[in-house]
Amino acid sequence: MSGFWNYRVIFCEATKDEAALYQIHEVEYNLNGKVTNWSETGAAPFGRSIEELQADTERLKSAFDKPVLKVVRKPRGYELVEVESGLEASAEPPAGLSE
Repeated sequence: MSGFWNYRVIFCEATKDEAALYQIHEVEYNLNGKVTNWSETGAAPFGRSIEELQADTERLKSAFDKPVLKVVRKPRGYELVEVESGLEASAEPPAGLSE
């Protein structure tokens, strides 16, 4: 089953060795808008020209239009939840996307 992805801000809580950190990550969803995966490392803009770099930077900025997420450990794995509401992270599929 195919899905979609977008950029999201993910908050990493402080540990005894590292300070708290916010980063933009790629988050993948199934067609129902449920998170299926996210990038381990933060995203960084890139391009083969200044114009491509600017366009990629604008795409990354779209992460600020959505609720901030954090990783929560569950009995079986991890999930992303919204920092403010505590609800499981999700997203609306892009218009026209279907199975």
